[in-house]
Amino acid sequence: MKLNQILSILNQIEKSKFITFLDKLCLSAASDDEGISKALNKVNCQIKDASGSEITQLFKAVSLQYKKSVYEKLLLCDASMALLVNILTRDGNCIARISWIEQLYAREWEKLDVLAKKIKLEIDNNFAEDYGHEHRLSIFHNCLNVAYMNDERINRQANITDDERSILNALAHHLKISKDEVVAIEHISEPIKTGKQTVENCLQELRDMGVIFINRKSSEVLIPDEVVSILNQIQGKQLADKHLLRILRVLSDPELSNILKSYGKRTRSVSRSEKINTILHSGIAVRDMLSRDLYDETESQNKRKERLKQLII
Repeated sequence: MKLNQILSILNQIEKSKFITFLDKLCLSAASDDEGISKALNKVNCQIKDASGSEITQLFKAVSLQYKKSVYEKLLLCDASMALLVNILTRDGNCIARISWIEQLYAREWEKLDVLAKKIKLEIDNNFAEDYGHEHRLSIFHNCLNVAYMNDERINRQANITDDERSILNALAHHLKISKDEVVAIEHISEPIKTGKQTVENCLQELRDMGVIFINRKSSEVLIPDEVVSILNQIQGKQLADKHLLRILRVLSDPELSNILKSYGKRTRSVSRSEKINTILHSGIAVRDMLSRDLYDETESQNKRKERLKQLII
């Protein structure tokens, strides 16, 4: 649902946090941006009295500043927030009852916990340094622990900084560790909180950030399409899930298996739909899939180019 549509069905109290946040962004950015200044002048600098379409235009004008501000705020949050944001930005979850979001969070946490225990067992039982998947998981786990211990050494709360995060992301990319495995390894080092109260606290924080709207009458959470797009960019998603799903559906079974094998995931006795769902929810970058993961190692560059042309057509 578009921002303008959401604004039209909510009352002033339910819109207040978003409008307050947008007002601060516009006022701070207006002096340096003529476009924002003009948009503000159209509503006489009174955003609270502006129409839904005027607020939408102001949001578009400060979208870059909005993205930067939300990104900085999310960096200060714990991993439970990242898990919830990942759930909220999936297709079909942009408008959902709070009780349903709580159920989704509980299910996601359970899956994550199972994966974390499996990875920990693999790391603990791996003594070979053959650069296999278990060895690569162990390397990433050690590096992540170092990132945490850097803070503990100087008596600060363990946290991964933006610089450390970018380094770990690059490391995960080259080690072929999927995003779900990255989160699971973080869960080993710093367990993610669970429970209804955790979800409620995160939802309230997101509302205060101007990311979501909460309709108290219907107990629903609403996220505009425009905000979902920005959150996807912050998360590093190169394509929305619905577009990625279309690509996966045209790949052959052997190609889907190649992608899964690249990340050490099971392929035997796995149905086609299971393969697609596993890839979709593993957070594997579509650029990596199309450039390296779906091909056999022996395939030449020309064959890879030809396959890409077929997919484009």
